[in-house]
Amino acid sequence: MSRLVVVCVLVVACSAVAWLHTSAAAGSGKSPAVLRVGDTVRIAGTTVGCAVAKRQGVTVVECVPSVRKRGSYATLAGDENVSVVRFESSGVARTVFHARQHLPNPTICR
Repeated sequence: MSRLVVVCVLVVACSAVAWLHTSAAAGSGKSPAVLRVGDTVRIAGTTVGCAVAKRQGVTVVECVPSVRKRGSYATLAGDENVSVVRFESSGVARTVFHARQHLPNPTICR
């Protein structure tokens, strides 16, 4: 199970990096949107929405399904930490993966 979670996190991270690098070049010529605490987005074609929030004084991006049901997952990512949680019910989630970036120069998936 932990390998599956790690693989899922890596796929999400690589997809996000690829999206960030290609979104501005996808034909619109616009630069990526800059989000601030309190801003929200909904991802087209999915039931996932993301919000920028402050958690324990740290700015994070939280992505959760619109219907939080048992077995669904959510992610929380900041500058130094990433967490994946799995919902045990609509109001209770348990952390299934947590990682902290210790390197002064972060690496990215390619």
